Amino acid sequence: MNTDTGNSTTGGTMESQAPYTNYIIRLNSQERLQHLLTFVTFFILVITGFMLKIPEAWILKFGETGKVVFEYRGLLHRIAGTVMILSSLAHVWYIITDPDGRSFLRDMIPRFKDAKDMVQNLAYYLGMREEPPEFDRFDYREKMEYWALVAGTIIISSTGLLLWTEEYWSTFVLNLSILIHGMEAILATLAVFVWHFYTVHYKPGKFPGSRIWIDGKMPLHELKEEHPLQFARMVEEGLIDPSAAKAAEHGEMHVFPEKHSFGHYLIKAFTVLSMLICLVFAGALVKLLYFPAQYTGAATTGSKLAGNVFWAISSKDMTGHFHALDNNVKMHLGNPPVCITCHGTYPHSKSPDIRSFLNMHNYFMACETCHVRLDPNDPNHHFAWFDNKSDKQRVGKLRGEDGVFGARLVPVVVEPGGKAHRLDHQLDEKLTKEYIAKVNTLSPEEQAKAKAVLHKNISKKPIQCTECHSRQPYIDFVAVGYSRARAESLYRTEVADMIDRYMKFYLPTMFDPDLIKQQKLRQLLKENRSTQ
Repeated sequence: MNTDTGNSTTGGTMESQAPYTNYIIRLNSQERLQHLLTFVTFFILVITGFMLKIPEAWILKFGETGKVVFEYRGLLHRIAGTVMILSSLAHVWYIITDPDGRSFLRDMIPRFKDAKDMVQNLAYYLGMREEPPEFDRFDYREKMEYWALVAGTIIISSTGLLLWTEEYWSTFVLNLSILIHGMEAILATLAVFVWHFYTVHYKPGKFPGSRIWIDGKMPLHELKEEHPLQFARMVEEGLIDPSAAKAAEHGEMHVFPEKHSFGHYLIKAFTVLSMLICLVFAGALVKLLYFPAQYTGAATTGSKLAGNVFWAISSKDMTGHFHALDNNVKMHLGNPPVCITCHGTYPHSKSPDIRSFLNMHNYFMACETCHVRLDPNDPNHHFAWFDNKSDKQRVGKLRGEDGVFGARLVPVVVEPGGKAHRLDHQLDEKLTKEYIAKVNTLSPEEQAKAKAVLHKNISKKPIQCTECHSRQPYIDFVAVGYSRARAESLYRTEVADMIDRYMKFYLPTMFDPDLIKQQKLRQLLKENRSTQ
């Protein structure tokens, strides 16, 4: 067996010392290093990326350890992404400056013969042709895989950099980047697990795997079978020993280590295990992509809440809400606003799958906090915390950071004369109570006029999630009493963007949010989940 002769590659610059007798160098040392970096960074990115799809309940079981793991997960994901980008740039430099790299690129360029080979190979698979087409150094499948890797690397790197620098981009750009980044990650993982691993390691004749990526060597009989045009050209050019060329026609397929050895059986076991892992992982990704989880439970109803509670809710009202009610909703208010007589506890009923996120805000802010827009430039406009029991304004820092403060944030306007008015209470509650008592006797026109007066402070468009959870927030969380660390976490847009994307970005109707909303509402009705 001859050894490597300098920087020899098949199809690149050849140093014609002794001709090859048992194998050729399919991948040189630089190409093997580039492949190794791609291999390592790919699996780190897959593991750390898809960890975000793990149910949160699994992470919570590990307590503080789970939090630490996820902190390092993000750091490791970014490091691996950076290494992948740098190795990709090194590959570009290689195919531009190195003679072997330029040869690699020339041989990897698609040609008309590749399209012809594809048709003929399909005919061979269907039994319409006795022999498969003859391939050169790279066949059409290898070229497709390489250029798919190039395109995928560009897509996932560019969207990853956009997400890494999220503070400089609009919500639309970030939404689209998250969608494309995730979809490309799923596609790339499936391509590697289903296509690449099979053609390189699992298919008959290759099992239990090829070692070309380790030592770069391809046996001559394997070259003769898989790349006959390259084999014939190298024989003609004197790069392969004639006697070795004849022997290659009768050689058996490449295996390692020697058959029937302990190492051989160990590699077989490892390869079979990797096949099972790939199948399970690929199945999970297909399930995630094409068969997302659906809610199958029925709507939960409950009896009327009695006593000194936040406000009473009828059994009929409770069926119109996404999440089941529990004792936590019984928040005592010393002076409940009269507006809840008509609007109730849980007003967000038009988007059933996201209203639970919004309704949780009722624990710590008044409805008017979102439904009345204050002018941030007006010094007479501000927000204040009012105690639930005493109904008095709180002064100073908040007690606790878990969102249960025993108080709600309320918009306040200082009127001429210096008197402060809470916008969650009507200036004329007597008028409101008279309207409620007589509403059934009023004509539609009279009702409309009365509502216009009662709702004069209500904005036509409520404050959106991303207006508060952003780097330029509608509410200054530090100014209203949150610690700076807590405020920084609230300024992040993950939850707000998730709610927005839930209805707007969903294949295949990602650019038609109205259509997907209608589809989801029909599904909810079918599942006996009220949307009224």
